[in-house]
Amino acid sequence: MMRNIFLLINILFSLSFFSQKTMKVIGEDIKNKYQESLRLVTVFNEKYYKGFSGDSAAIKNDRYTFSIPNYNDDSPKPFRFLFKTVKNKVFKISDIFYISKNTNKISFNSDISKIIFENKDDLYNEIIDYDAYMKSYTFKKKILDSIKFSINERKKFKLGKTTTDSLQNLYNGLDKYEDSLLLSLSKKTPTSYVLFWKLVEKLETKGYKKTYHQIFNNLSISIKKSSVGLIFDNQIKNAEKIVLGSLFPDLIFLNKKVLKELGNSYTLIDFWFSYCQPCIDDFPKYKEIYSKYHDRGFEILNISTDRTKDKENWKKVIKEKDLKWIHFLDENGVKAKQYNVNKFPTNYLLDSTGRIIKKDITPEELDLYLSENLK
Repeated sequence: MMRNIFLLINILFSLSFFSQKTMKVIGEDIKNKYQESLRLVTVFNEKYYKGFSGDSAAIKNDRYTFSIPNYNDDSPKPFRFLFKTVKNKVFKISDIFYISKNTNKISFNSDISKIIFENKDDLYNEIIDYDAYMKSYTFKKKILDSIKFSINERKKFKLGKTTTDSLQNLYNGLDKYEDSLLLSLSKKTPTSYVLFWKLVEKLETKGYKKTYHQIFNNLSISIKKSSVGLIFDNQIKNAEKIVLGSLFPDLIFLNKKVLKELGNSYTLIDFWFSYCQPCIDDFPKYKEIYSKYHDRGFEILNISTDRTKDKENWKKVIKEKDLKWIHFLDENGVKAKQYNVNKFPTNYLLDSTGRIIKKDITPEELDLYLSENLK
């Protein structure tokens, strides 16, 4: 019978809590104990949440209680629910929903991981209008995702470079179309926090684009001067400093300047961490490239974002993989987050002056580029 139950979790927000530094979020299980625990998780960079990264709550007397510290401003912030179901022991994640001082209730259907929006919610019409305006993009993306899945299934997820490049070009074109819609929407609905958080998502996943600056500039003063708006303004200005054609930031770790270690010709700066398997998978290829071109002025600088508790594993990987080039530790990824490096691996190819000439270049592309430019 549990398989057919829709569990609705009503999250009630007591306004009396908002005068406190720590806001209490109380949820009630009004059906059966469909899951053992529920986790409230953030969606974007922790800076937007003043260091809050999530809170878990087990069922106690049919209720959940979350605590969100330092929640004392008017800006609605996006969250998700993460939960492990009892019936099949798998993790699910909900749609994005927003918590603000004006939030009275959020209903959640955990059986289908959907948030049930209330008509009285201040952001309800905003969400509906946003979804309607972006409908053409959503439709195009759904078709492209379906095509990609079909090709992967037919090719057993072993795609050739030509197919991969073609798909990437299609996604790049779709991304530009989305940007154009967002730019147009920013002129029509400059007070939309739904649009603002979409802009945050774009910056964090795609890196800096001039269009994002234009969209942000179109938003209302109230958003731009809000606590989250000021954080975004700082984030996008930092991200602008690490784009193609700009000088790589003068990062310093343990009093050692990264730019002091540049090669005489080209330098690959590679952001990684010691539990990143795709990062580690590239190391054998980099070792071959390093042995071929190091004597001709090519250098590799690894910047690890390992957490404090993983420092020993970072040292272990370097030793076991016999990585001869220079290593820096950006402990807990502080600098990486500052410059919006959120995916790993992320790399930058610099010329001898420290200017960025390539980003996210593959080992194969790097080998080809060096062979053509280091005669």
